[in-house]
Amino acid sequence: MSLHAILEAIRASGSAQVREIEKRAYTRSNEILANSRLEAEEVKAEARTVAIAPAINERARIIQQARLEGLQIVGSVRKELVDSVLDQIYGRLAGIRSDRTYAQVLRRLIQESLTELAGPSGEVEKVQLQADAQDQALFESILLEMKLDLEISYELDCWGGLVAKSEDGRIVVINTLEERLERATPFLRRYLAALFENEQLESEASQVVESQFV
Repeated sequence: MSLHAILEAIRASGSAQVREIEKRAYTRSNEILANSRLEAEEVKAEARTVAIAPAINERARIIQQARLEGLQIVGSVRKELVDSVLDQIYGRLAGIRSDRTYAQVLRRLIQESLTELAGPSGEVEKVQLQADAQDQALFESILLEMKLDLEISYELDCWGGLVAKSEDGRIVVINTLEERLERATPFLRRYLAALFENEQLESEASQVVESQFV
């Protein structure tokens, strides 16, 4: 092989190696560039998350605070409604003597009290009754109808009802309207609160349904 041919072969081999090196360098630079862009996006995303995190937390805090205040307002309104209804009940019971149903109420209270004090045979033994002087005529009329001759003292000052004691005084049945209402008030509060809550839920559901057709 001539010297010229040898030189051309060397030159051709060198050019091929250069092109291969350039190709690898180009591919590598593209990979580095792509990775750099990916890392840059990740850094930007992380920076964005860090930047908006306080705003997200503040938004969540405001929403939670609004919910708590809303619950407090609803609870306060519900309590006012319950108190208002209980006040009406108190007023009704305080003036029940003027109601035509009072005779039936007093008769039932007397029967309940005597049942609690009845002996093993179910018969009413000697008991002591206490009532309000305002009920004396009605009380005596009811006992006459029941064919009972019991000791009664009119020393109570109450809306209505009675107190019944066993002969030895060991068993006392307090059946005044005030006492009955006091025992019933916790239940009434829970019942009325649940009733108003259900009405609110039904109202909200109705508004949602209506909004779908307006």
